[in-house]
Amino acid sequence: MCARPARGNIVGMIEVGELTQQVRRDVYVRSPRRSGLTKVLTAMGATVLTESGHGLSVTGMDPCTIASTAAAHYIPIQQLTPRTAPAQDAYLKTSQRR
Repeated sequence: MCARPARGNIVGMIEVGELTQQVRRDVYVRSPRRSGLTKVLTAMGATVLTESGHGLSVTGMDPCTIASTAAAHYIPIQQLTPRTAPAQDAYLKTSQRR
């Protein structure tokens, strides 16, 4: 359990498991054929959001699966970067809900 500051001198507790579930993990993928890649990845169950510069934010799929899927469909990948939001962001998000 992690202590978190609350109003006054009261200290609240956040479960570590709850905090780690809130950490955002995605994969940034850049491809000149992002619409085709989006269709393929969403058909496989991934969540895909469009980002600038031919980029996609992919959640629910690991980088190796993304790369293999793109290769199997002859879709070029120009960048494939796993990303994790700072744990501090997740902590703040979780603590604001309480």
